[in-house]
Amino acid sequence: MANKRNAGRKRTTRTDESLRADRRERNLEFQEKQNELTELQDTPPYHLKGSGVTMWKKIVPELRKLGTIKQIDTVNLEAFCSSYATYIVAEKEISENGIFAYNFDDEGNKTTDFSKKNPAYSIMNDSIKTLKSLAVDLGLSFDSRSGQLVPSDNVVSESDKKVDYGR
Repeated sequence: MANKRNAGRKRTTRTDESLRADRRERNLEFQEKQNELTELQDTPPYHLKGSGVTMWKKIVPELRKLGTIKQIDTVNLEAFCSSYATYIVAEKEISENGIFAYNFDDEGNKTTDFSKKNPAYSIMNDSIKTLKSLAVDLGLSFDSRSGQLVPSDNVVSESDKKVDYGR
């Protein structure tokens, strides 16, 4: 069943005067409740390894700047970082052995089986799908961020919008 309440609309946390009063009030209430939540930890969880730890350390400071991520979002962020680590391992396997599966003949020589794809290829694709889905949930895509960000108080005037093309 579709989400009737927000059908066709991108969610926003804006609170500016151009927003309808009921939506602005709901967004202010959301921001107050969001501020009460515990901040996300800077250090990655102990079970993350390799590229997952690197990804955590890269994106957590950026997400904290936005102020949209809290400790309650840890599960999604851990899954994102873990999927990234899996993606990197699968990508490395593919770069070393190609997209097709391989077998070993009777003499122990590696032979490519062009009728089957490397299982790492499916793992890589599944990781990409998971990453894309979680990226939206975490605000890591432009579209998801643009719906969350509050516009600045600096309104651009019509004269500032004009572009001189040297004519």
